[in-house]
Amino acid sequence: MKKKLWMLTGGAILGLLAALAGGLLSAKAGWSTMNDPLLSVGRGLRVLSLSGFGGDLLAWLVVLLVSGAPLLLLTRIGKKGRGMEDLLLGLMAPVIFCWLFYLANPTQLGETASQIFPLAGGCTVLSMGAAWLVLKLLRGLDGAPTQRLAAAFGALLSGCALLCAFSVAYGGTAGVAAQWAQVVEGNTDLGGLTLPVLIVLGVLNAAPGLLVAVTMVWGSELAPVLGGGTFDQAGAELCGRVALACKTAAQATVTLTVFANLLQLALVGELLSASFSITLPLFSLAASAGLFLLCRCLQRGAVLQEDNDSII
Repeated sequence: MKKKLWMLTGGAILGLLAALAGGLLSAKAGWSTMNDPLLSVGRGLRVLSLSGFGGDLLAWLVVLLVSGAPLLLLTRIGKKGRGMEDLLLGLMAPVIFCWLFYLANPTQLGETASQIFPLAGGCTVLSMGAAWLVLKLLRGLDGAPTQRLAAAFGALLSGCALLCAFSVAYGGTAGVAAQWAQVVEGNTDLGGLTLPVLIVLGVLNAAPGLLVAVTMVWGSELAPVLGGGTFDQAGAELCGRVALACKTAAQATVTLTVFANLLQLALVGELLSASFSITLPLFSLAASAGLFLLCRCLQRGAVLQEDNDSII
C-alpha cells in the first residue's frame, strides 16, 4: 500500500513538473516540438528517395516494412486467438503507409494540411494501436479464472490511479498558470492575495481528483480478497478499513468544495480573479461511494457466509 501511495505522489509531482515545463513553451513552440521530428522523418525519406534508384528502392522498402508491421503481428496471432478487434491491425497497415507516403511527399497536400498531417497521422496510428491493445486485453480476460481477473482488477485500478494523479496535477497546475496569466494581462497592480489564493484554490480543486486516485489504490488492495473466492476475517477487516477511507474521502471532497467558495467569498474584495463553483465533483463522489458500497456488500456477504457455515 505504501509503495502505491509513493507511486501516486511521484505521478502527481511528474504532472506538476510537466505543466510547469509546458508553461515555459508557447503553444506554437509546443506544437513544433512534437511535429518537427516527424517532419524530419519525412525529409529523410524524401532525400533518400531522390538520391538515386538504390535510395528510392531503399525508401520504399522502409515504408513497406514499417506499414507491414501490423500485418506481421496479425500473422503471429493464432486462429483461436483472433477476434474482430484484429481488424484494426489490418486497417493500420494502409493508414501507416499513407502517413509515411505523405510525410515524404508533403507537396501533394495543401500548405496547411502538410503542417497538420504529420502529427495528426501519428496520433491516429497510436490511437488505433492503443484501441487494439485494450480490446485484445479485454478479450483475453473474457472467461479467465477468478484469480487472474482479480489480479487484472488490481493492476487496472493502480494504473488508473497513477494516470488520474498525473492528470489532476497537470490540469490543476496548468489551470492556475492560465488564470494568473489572465490576471497579469488585465491588471497593472498585482499586489494583494490573488496569487496565493489562486494557488490554494488550485490545491483545493485538485484534492477531489487526488482523493479519487487514492480511492482507486484502496480498491486495488481488495483484489486478493476478490480473487480468494471466500472472505476470511482479515478480508472483512480490510473491507471495513477501505469503506471507512472511502467515506472519509467523500466527506472531504464535499467539505473542500464548500471551503473553496467560502474562502473566495471572504476575500472577494481583495481578489483580482475568482471562480465560484455551484456544482460538486460528481466523479470523485461516485468513485468513493461506489467503492464504499462494494466494501459494505462484501462485508455483508462475509457475515452471511459465516452464518451459513455455523448453521451447517
